[in-house]
Amino acid sequence: MIRRMMAGMDNQNIEQQLNQARNVLSAYLPMEDKHWEVFKQGFRIRKYQKGDFILKEGQTENYLSILLSGITRHYVLVRGEEISFDFSFQYEFNCSYSSFIQQSPGMFYIHALDDCVLASLHYDFLQQLYEQFPISNKFGRTAVEQYYLWRERRELSLLTESAKDRYTRLLEKYPVYLERVPLKYLASYLNIKPESLSRIRNELSKK
Repeated sequence: MIRRMMAGMDNQNIEQQLNQARNVLSAYLPMEDKHWEVFKQGFRIRKYQKGDFILKEGQTENYLSILLSGITRHYVLVRGEEISFDFSFQYEFNCSYSSFIQQSPGMFYIHALDDCVLASLHYDFLQQLYEQFPISNKFGRTAVEQYYLWRERRELSLLTESAKDRYTRLLEKYPVYLERVPLKYLASYLNIKPESLSRIRNELSKK
């Protein structure tokens, strides 16, 4: 039996957070109320403080999550240096997809840059859901498709765009959130030195 995973939390607050999750999912998986009532039973609301690790290298990713609030940074350690390669912002998926799909140890860290709230579905729940309700397979497929679309855009951006273009596009999409991302993390993500990013930001601020 699918069971509720959020006992002991404030029911009204949980319902509000679950409705946020449903609104995000509706773009990928519109559901009638009767289907949503089953689907939402698997959600676990997870809260992290700024600086917490949501996932560490070597840990297996058990959750496919929607970030309801906050910012997370995804990074790898290369010869002791932290290399940021992704951020998750509000209402985006947050997960180590390869680890989740294969149920194998993850290869990177997911770090809370702000206080974060995630609506998370456990791997076992999703497998059960897929068997009981075939329509739910669209959710898992869509999550993976979105991830690989992002990977392709990211790789093409690094190959074809200038650092200034990459930063400008990021700024256009997430202007408020970038104010809260430290410069060194942004520079690492854009694959440029912090001083180069400072110069780009100064140039743009004068326009």
